[in-house]
Amino acid sequence: MNPRNLLSTPNGRFLTFGILYISEGIPYGFTSVAMVAFMRQQGVSLELIGTFVAALFLPWAFKWAWAPLIDLIRLDRLGGRRAWIIFCTVMMIGTLMVTASIDFAENFGLLLAMVVINNLFCATQDVAIDSLAVSTLRVNERGRGNGFMFAGQYFGIMLGGGGAVFVSGLFGFKVALAYISVLLFINLLFVLFFVRDPHANPQAVHQDHWIRKLVKSMVEFVREVYASFWKSGSGPIVGVAFALLPTGAMALAYALLATVQVDYGLNSSQIASLQIYNTIATSVGCMLGGIFGDRFGVKKTVAVAYVLTALPTLLMAMLITRVGLQGIPQLSFYAIIIVHGFFFGMAYGVRNAIFMGMTNPAVAATQFTAFMGLSNLAISFANYWQGTVAERIDYATVYYLDSLLVVLVLLFIPFLRGREAHPAETRQAVESPAPAAALVKD
Repeated sequence: MNPRNLLSTPNGRFLTFGILYISEGIPYGFTSVAMVAFMRQQGVSLELIGTFVAALFLPWAFKWAWAPLIDLIRLDRLGGRRAWIIFCTVMMIGTLMVTASIDFAENFGLLLAMVVINNLFCATQDVAIDSLAVSTLRVNERGRGNGFMFAGQYFGIMLGGGGAVFVSGLFGFKVALAYISVLLFINLLFVLFFVRDPHANPQAVHQDHWIRKLVKSMVEFVREVYASFWKSGSGPIVGVAFALLPTGAMALAYALLATVQVDYGLNSSQIASLQIYNTIATSVGCMLGGIFGDRFGVKKTVAVAYVLTALPTLLMAMLITRVGLQGIPQLSFYAIIIVHGFFFGMAYGVRNAIFMGMTNPAVAATQFTAFMGLSNLAISFANYWQGTVAERIDYATVYYLDSLLVVLVLLFIPFLRGREAHPAETRQAVESPAPAAALVKD
């Protein structure tokens, strides 16, 4: 009896990639929400917290450096990209278990190092998942597929962020780490039972020495990557610049989202509740953004969503200027954050469908990961400058500047377009969804 593979049907693909992205969101939510809130409660400065979150994004920003391994080393006999996903999930659980044994107060540096290593495995898992998504989602499924993926990620952020804050408040930091590990183990079981890489060839055998084959593959692979970025029309070239720009107004989405709640005066329970509400809104926004993108076009949907993220950000800035942060009514404070989360979800969920359209399936892991890495570099830089400006000036200035940057991003959207087949691309690479450049078999 063959095990069921959910990737064989459209709804199964949406469900699978949504659940796989939950496992990415869980550790991200823990590090960027739960830990940031705890650090601020302990009196850590906004500037240091901004630097901390910026550092956490570095494995995500530079994951393109090792992404070719996913394309080149197929691990066919072990299940293809599924094997990479399983390995990284196991290592994510392992690093969190080690982290649970570290004394937070006495060995903060070691704790930080373990969290960064955890993000390294999480980023590598993301490479394998994205490669699988690019090669299995159909063209008319990309908007909805990305919507489900990032809805899943934000659901994972809710579990790992607000959920961990709640658990930590009741039982302590180590129990929260154990809670995160259990969630990741459940996700691992899902992959083991329901996910198969449709392009993995279990009968693959070695014909040449693997080192010689790797060198030959690398040469061909580098040529293919170069052509996919610079010889495939203007789309991927503009896409590189677009990836380095912010995803709409972002100051209410990352490190400052956690710190502003602490400085506003919310306790751990209130922070956890607001984070859960906000994440639900963001997840719904991701799914609706994907649906709107497939129906009305991804560029139009992205442009509208980017503008909408600036509106609650500007309102927050004006209220702080008028009555001060703590003078904002609690209902208004909650509403601004939740409405922004919904619009940000719309923008983020469908935005990556643009990059999928620019990606050559033959080098899916590397090219799409490069786009995502550049996007994470933009997030890393945003967290750094936002934390610095908030600490040295105030929150309102950050929100005004963040809203203004949306205008710059909108100027690039009309020039975004999909890739064009480059002259050197073979017919097999065009017609087959399998990565043609991935010649190394396990």
